[in-house]
Amino acid sequence: MKDSDARTNVAPQSTRSNQRPPISARKLKANRENAKKSTGPKTVRGKAFSRRNAVKHGLFVNSVTDFEALYEDPKQYQELLNGLWDQYQPVGRAEEMEVERIALSCWRLKRAWRYENAENLAARRDFVRAELDYQEEYCKQKDKEEEAIIVELESAKKEIEETRQLSQERKQRIIVMMPGLQELWLALDERAQKLMEHPSAANMMRKTNPEWRIWASDIYTVTQLIAYLKDLGQRRYLNVREAAVGRHAIPNPEVLDRILRYETTIERYLNRAMERLDRLQRHRRGEAVSPPLSVHLS
Repeated sequence: MKDSDARTNVAPQSTRSNQRPPISARKLKANRENAKKSTGPKTVRGKAFSRRNAVKHGLFVNSVTDFEALYEDPKQYQELLNGLWDQYQPVGRAEEMEVERIALSCWRLKRAWRYENAENLAARRDFVRAELDYQEEYCKQKDKEEEAIIVELESAKKEIEETRQLSQERKQRIIVMMPGLQELWLALDERAQKLMEHPSAANMMRKTNPEWRIWASDIYTVTQLIAYLKDLGQRRYLNVREAAVGRHAIPNPEVLDRILRYETTIERYLNRAMERLDRLQRHRRGEAVSPPLSVHLS
């Protein structure tokens, strides 16, 4: 009898020990006041992330290390997935999986673009520098030749200012140094004549003698030739650099073939996911859905 009384007295003590002590009214009030301060995210971005906290996604991307290993930002992928989630509004796990497949396919296409840029960058680093070094001697030689012509043209300009005319010997010497200047010289001389015949300058030109007009035309022509040669040297370096870089604007054939095959596979995967999602959502809405077309070529 005593043993049974002892056993009956043990249970109530155990039950009472597991019960939480009653909370005071003061503590309860403090807890409620603190809860008011935790209202969740307030920004649009914060709400976009938090509203999917209960969604169990990540079937294909299981860890942030999948991104960090490639120096990618997992938040950008999350934003992409959230945007597609809002766009398609999936219902049920099957639709959710297709939205995840779409997001992953889009992200993989972005990786392909990143890989292409990296290959181009490596090519420019490894090959363009060598090509520019190869062209540097050519550019230096042309700069040296044009610098000598510029010196001669500046002497011709000084001669015109002092004697009011340009000697034919000096003019011929300049053209021999760079035969291509002859046509440009004639074109600039004709342009100078047209400028002096312009109505805005016609009145002033009538008050001058023919020798002055020849002097003004020669000054204009020689000045323009000097500016042309100086600009030619700058454009030469730009053209050489553009040619060297432009040759590597797209990857080499081996890399390009790899990129195209990868993108084709991903785009096929993306299109299939979008088609499956469309069929699932139409079926859920009660719309008529035709069976998928399957063609087998033998």
